[in-house]
Amino acid sequence: MGFNVFAGCLRDDGKDYLKRHCSDRLTPITHDVSRAESNKAALDVVQRALPPNTGLWGLVNNAGIAGNMSPSELCTREDYQRVFEVNMLGTVDTTNTFLPLIRQAKGRVINMGSASGRLAVPPAPDGIAKYGMEAYTDILRRELYSRNVSVVLIEPGMFLTGIVQTEALTEGVRSRYDRATQEVKDTYGDVVGKFQKMCQLMIKLSSPNTHKVIDAYVHGLTSRFPRTRYVVGVDSRFILIPLSYLPTCFTDWLLQYR
Repeated sequence: MGFNVFAGCLRDDGKDYLKRHCSDRLTPITHDVSRAESNKAALDVVQRALPPNTGLWGLVNNAGIAGNMSPSELCTREDYQRVFEVNMLGTVDTTNTFLPLIRQAKGRVINMGSASGRLAVPPAPDGIAKYGMEAYTDILRRELYSRNVSVVLIEPGMFLTGIVQTEALTEGVRSRYDRATQEVKDTYGDVVGKFQKMCQLMIKLSSPNTHKVIDAYVHGLTSRFPRTRYVVGVDSRFILIPLSYLPTCFTDWLLQYR
């Protein structure tokens, strides 16, 4: 679309892929949002590439991990910290790092949320982080309202992406189950088997049309009047978020059959 884009990549193979498949208007950067020094290094790359007295039009906070998907009682403090450092604190630190450039251009901040930020469903670490993203985006939007900076939240449902790696996620659940006491094992039963069935169902129900999320990014970045929230996906628009408006007792009863 004619934009100059800086793309943060966690691994070098991601940078190599983008170099092979994208135009020279895209500059890939090695970037780990969970590390403050990596954010500062990314800022340095961007500032050197920008013309003098030029800001940055848009920041898309897309980094995220699934984390451990065990029942909350089986998740450790480290499981929560790992997800928060990327999905929540990584967004906060990256935004703070680049906000002066965004403010200079009166630009846009696009945050990746989820329908689970409106309807709390397992797994706990990611769900709690998504709720935090809702609050952070609202606060940031209101703080920057008078400075002509738009802050947008994307709330997708289930889409088929590489974040769902069944074998790795199953191993994480199995490791937490193996460490649990016998009383906890008896309480939850075959956690690993249940999780594998859930993964199969999740993959089956996930939409392959990831372009819909990209379209929401593009609209948020380019429209004259971007929306506050973009609800993306049939499940998010017609099932998950509508459920969040129902009486809690009914939603709790219904979700036991998920």
